[in-house]
Amino acid sequence: MKHFPIALALVLSVHGSSFAQIVAENHVEIRQLVIDRDYGGVITELHVLESSDPKAYVEADYDYLMARAAESSGSIALAMEHHQAVVDRDSVLGGYALKHLAHISRSTGNLTLERLYLHQLLLLFPDSLLAGSTLLRLANNAFESGNYGETIRILNGGTLIGKGVAEAIDRSKERDIRALLGESYLRSGQSAPARDLFTQLLDSTPIPSQPDDVAVAAAKGLDLLDGGNEKTAPRLGDAEHLRRAHIYQFNREFAAAKLHLDAVIAANSNGESVANAMFLIGRGQVQQSEFAAAVNSFERILEQYSETASAKDSLLQVASAYARLSRSRESIARYQQYIDKYPTDEKLDRAYLNIVDVLRDQGEEGEAIRWCARTREAFKGKVPEALAAFAEARINIARENWPEALRLLDDLRAFNDLGGAVEPGGTNIAEITFLRGFVLEQLKRYAEAVDIYLSIADGRAEYYGWRATQRLQSLATDEVSGSFIAQKVGASAAGLRSEDVNTRRKHALNLLRLTESERLREDALAALRTEKTRPEVIAKKKSDAAEKRIDGRSPAGDHATRTPRTSIAGRLLHLELYDEAAPELELMQARTKTGYTLATYYKRGDRGDRAVAFMEPIWRGISSDHPIELMPGNQLELLYPAPYADLLLRHTTDRGVDPRLILAIMRQESRFQPDAKSYAAARGLMQFIAPTASRIAGELRREGFRQEDLYHPPTAILFGSQYLENLFRMFPKQPDAVSASYNGGEENMKRWLTRSRSALPDRYVPEIGYSQTKDYVYKVMSNYRMYQHIYDEQLVAR
Repeated sequence: MKHFPIALALVLSVHGSSFAQIVAENHVEIRQLVIDRDYGGVITELHVLESSDPKAYVEADYDYLMARAAESSGSIALAMEHHQAVVDRDSVLGGYALKHLAHISRSTGNLTLERLYLHQLLLLFPDSLLAGSTLLRLANNAFESGNYGETIRILNGGTLIGKGVAEAIDRSKERDIRALLGESYLRSGQSAPARDLFTQLLDSTPIPSQPDDVAVAAAKGLDLLDGGNEKTAPRLGDAEHLRRAHIYQFNREFAAAKLHLDAVIAANSNGESVANAMFLIGRGQVQQSEFAAAVNSFERILEQYSETASAKDSLLQVASAYARLSRSRESIARYQQYIDKYPTDEKLDRAYLNIVDVLRDQGEEGEAIRWCARTREAFKGKVPEALAAFAEARINIARENWPEALRLLDDLRAFNDLGGAVEPGGTNIAEITFLRGFVLEQLKRYAEAVDIYLSIADGRAEYYGWRATQRLQSLATDEVSGSFIAQKVGASAAGLRSEDVNTRRKHALNLLRLTESERLREDALAALRTEKTRPEVIAKKKSDAAEKRIDGRSPAGDHATRTPRTSIAGRLLHLELYDEAAPELELMQARTKTGYTLATYYKRGDRGDRAVAFMEPIWRGISSDHPIELMPGNQLELLYPAPYADLLLRHTTDRGVDPRLILAIMRQESRFQPDAKSYAAARGLMQFIAPTASRIAGELRREGFRQEDLYHPPTAILFGSQYLENLFRMFPKQPDAVSASYNGGEENMKRWLTRSRSALPDRYVPEIGYSQTKDYVYKVMSNYRMYQHIYDEQLVAR
């Protein structure tokens, strides 16, 4: 372990030479068992040591390690026994032992016992790093116990609210605390302060962008205070009804949103307000896949409020809803109506292009091609012309009309703007280039195909570069096309001897993509390693510059190594308990810049977000075609950490899901932040939206599931594993399709797959109609490639 001497230095500075002998004789084997997460083995070894040398066992803090290992293995009684032993002997780790005792008590439903442990922690360790979270948990404990007065007393004690917020907890929790305080006032009958807090929270909510969980709690509180209930909305003005409706609908609480929208409809003769409320109801029905109900809502607007602003958007929405009901004639008629009525509207191109999609879904590809031509003519010289040409190219690829597909792809190279990740149905130059190579390959024009594939940069974040490399490897195995690959290998091998550095680099990169020969690959890597400005060297220098070595010393001098804080950090490091050691170490060097060592410790403590946050800026801007074989392993593991390995392996093994794909999704979805919430109200590590999470909870028979549970990593990973198993049943051995479904929905992926007439990602990924989803697939699959390169299926670094 690279940094074990640091931990050892911290520990020895506290305990002296006799402790060094204990560590030398006993720690190596136990340490390896902890690293391997073999908690049963840890418990066995510690029992032996406890019996043979109880003094050494206690001095080495192995009672605390025993408690943590027992807790991880599910041996709750053993865990509580040893955590209590740590507390009883007045260990500096007693605060952490009490934290775990409180957590275990809560998990078993014993709030009274949890409260006792929390009070004891605050009494014995008032300056602990755990004090802020303990106070907040104590307030929640009182609330969950129905003691709202106690919750109010805790939160108003100057510790968490007001002047003590910054010292007690992370500022990001302040809104949550105010929501809890407002709810406590409400439940204790103190309406005035409850209303003040809820109103402040709503007024500070970022509407219309991202109303959070706190905004929902505030809206619910105000609804009750204003006389509303689960069946009736309170009496409010239109603006306030619409504000609360937006908050609910954003957070997928559609029933509560509809109460407010229905109230606007019932109370108004104003057409604009009514039409707006109806439109929002229809949008909510679409989000719930209730397309028949949505058709009724939008058609009512078109019939009764045809001159309002909402009517225009309703035309597009009802056309889309008809299409989802396979009522293609009605869908096309509504799109045609939009084209006729709003010939200069900024969304006019969507009506044209959506007609193409509707026709394709109905199998009317000839008519779809004619609409592509009409679209190109109507939007000549603009982005929609490129989108229509790309749609026509995809139709011809699906029909395997390779010459016509090639003609259209050649035409697309002349467009400056292909829509990219901004326009639905958009593309980019890498995708167009790859598809040209693919079509040439089908036409057996292998030499041209090979050159095109090699022209696409391949690197850690280059989806089509990776796909191109895989196509090259496939060509190498064919007797006919393999001869073209062999010729290119020979030319590239000769090119390594060029005196020009750029020529050598080009041929070295080509060899890495063209051959599996160990000798030639090593020659290519050797040529790349001679570059004076190698990116991995630059990244190493940046990493070293950012490094602030944790050597047990602080700006205050050597005596600081004997402070209780250093003792806590050193003991936790010695025990390989990085989840608790890293925050302690960070607090020790709060006045200095943290770096590589701290990021590494956070990674080992399942805080992948901190690892990525440190390393990603260092690699940002480095050339996209930099070979992953030259990236340093330690930096790769920070860029692509594998947190929660135990949970991942536990939940994926029986489901036949590769845990590396879950990590790839997790990295893209949340950057490993357990409390992440997206603009679409998706929660947790795996970013589940409420309808999907509720469905998975039902499959798993999780009674009492709450959406907030998704912020708990074990729940998020269990749900993610279950959902991916479901998706793989729909799309067997198709991780690209599974990734697209995860972001864009299963039914949409089925439509895109059907349009492509192929199970090959090279043909169905270009069909993905949502630009966000296509970009998501690029990123997730690039992550997946890297995770496969770095880790084996048991998440052990190669």
